Amino acid sequence: MTSTLGRSTRHVPTDDDSLDPERFRILLGTAARVPAVTLAVVATIVVTTMVVANSDLTGIYAAIAGTWLALHQVTLTIDGTSLGVLPLLPTAVLVWQAARGCASAADALVENSGYALDRQDISRITVAVLAGPLLVTAASLIVLQDAASVLPVTPPNAAAALAWVTGIYLFAALIGIGSRVWKPLVRYYAAPDWLVLAFRPALRVLLGLFALGGLAVVAGLLWSWNVVGELLARGDHWTGVLGLTVMSILYLPNVIIGAAAVLAGSTVHFGDIHLSLFEATGGDLPALPVLAAVPSGPAAAFWPVLLAVPATIGALLGRFAAQRTLQAKADGAPVGSADAAWTVLAAAAGAGLVTALATWGAGGPLGVFGTVGANWWLAGILVFAWSGLLGIITAQLLVWREGRLAAAALRADTEVGEETPEDAADAARADDTADGETDAELEVAENETPALEAPASEDAEVEEESSVEDTDLDENEAAAGDADEDAEDGASDADDDAESPDEDADADTDDVIDAEVVEVLDEDDAEDDSEPDEEVANKAEKGAD
Repeated sequence: MTSTLGRSTRHVPTDDDSLDPERFRILLGTAARVPAVTLAVVATIVVTTMVVANSDLTGIYAAIAGTWLALHQVTLTIDGTSLGVLPLLPTAVLVWQAARGCASAADALVENSGYALDRQDISRITVAVLAGPLLVTAASLIVLQDAASVLPVTPPNAAAALAWVTGIYLFAALIGIGSRVWKPLVRYYAAPDWLVLAFRPALRVLLGLFALGGLAVVAGLLWSWNVVGELLARGDHWTGVLGLTVMSILYLPNVIIGAAAVLAGSTVHFGDIHLSLFEATGGDLPALPVLAAVPSGPAAAFWPVLLAVPATIGALLGRFAAQRTLQAKADGAPVGSADAAWTVLAAAAGAGLVTALATWGAGGPLGVFGTVGANWWLAGILVFAWSGLLGIITAQLLVWREGRLAAAALRADTEVGEETPEDAADAARADDTADGETDAELEVAENETPALEAPASEDAEVEEESSVEDTDLDENEAAAGDADEDAEDGASDADDDAESPDEDADADTDDVIDAEVVEVLDEDDAEDDSEPDEEVANKAEKGAD
């Protein structure tokens, strides 16, 4: 299907702008689809319930009319008891279906005409989505007016009923049509970037707050699981248990919104019960299993620590806004230094406004319990304060840190860019010198490589020579050993022959030999001493000549 955002410029519509059959069919479907489906589902549920309960079908039309009004948050008075706290889950489903119908109608009109949506098309879709529900609401008011004479039902205020229905479907039309035309509207009215960037952070704040509120409700139900079982046991039959379970599911969004308001710091009132993070007073509650999540009191000492929940959400809002702003600046968008703070403020204001409206819609009068629900205006202000204050602090710190880092990087680049040509030439010469030395070293290494690799034959010869020398040394050592042994043997023989008659003669022979050795040594010393004297005389004669 052709998208309404596919064209960058608005096209002028044709002169014949009458409501042709195709446009009429599209608008008629938008007006009738949601009311027809809703009435069919409501009628089926009412008839089935009355048949199972063996009830008289006399007031079936009044029951269908009252259920339609209850789905649109219109306060009902039955038997003198006001019922203003109505489940939000069915209403949320109606808003979603109506928004989808508006978006589909916008796409169909664009596809049919070939032009972008203009104000007249938007007006027609809005009127169509309001016409069907308002018509059914008027019929329901008439039915309840007639049934008041035979049934204990008080007709609601007609103006209030029509106002509720109008507001709900206007909100649905805003969501559905806005999802198709918000980009052209932003360009047409030149909305600032920080306002456009604030939508997604605001949505994240709401989702985070309500998700943590739902987590608190689940924790309370698990903590009071025995009480939940006792309340379900009061159904006495499977139909009663089923009815209590279905009603608990339908009222679950109301309880989650109240828990989110408490986490933000607001106070919930339910008859005599006052519940906040700082106090909890007990009291009577309706026998609805989902209300078992409400603590009976007193307040625990650690409950104020839960204020860290909205504080954390606010810090995350600031972080997200700072990231989006820095990304937009990196993309070349004209982003100012204060745009992150403006984004946080816009997102916090939107989240606070939606929180206040949701808290107000989740409460209302409830018979003898009086006004039930959280303090809606305080909840909205607290969400805005937590998100805005901590978000701005976080965003500004992140932007300041990124600015410091960017400035440091710029200074480093500037210092590198300020290098003089002489420094560059010196660096180039140094690089060339280093390259030349490296090449010379490589050439020397290549020339020396063959010399380091000796042939195998030379190594063999060296090994053979060393082996021969080792062999000679071994033989000499062996011969010396034999000589020593012979000397020892001779000494032993001399000792044995010490008493022989030739002992004196041997001693004389030894003395003669020793004397001769001494004379030879003296003659050698004399010759050595005379040689230097003869050299000195020869030198003297040469000098005289």
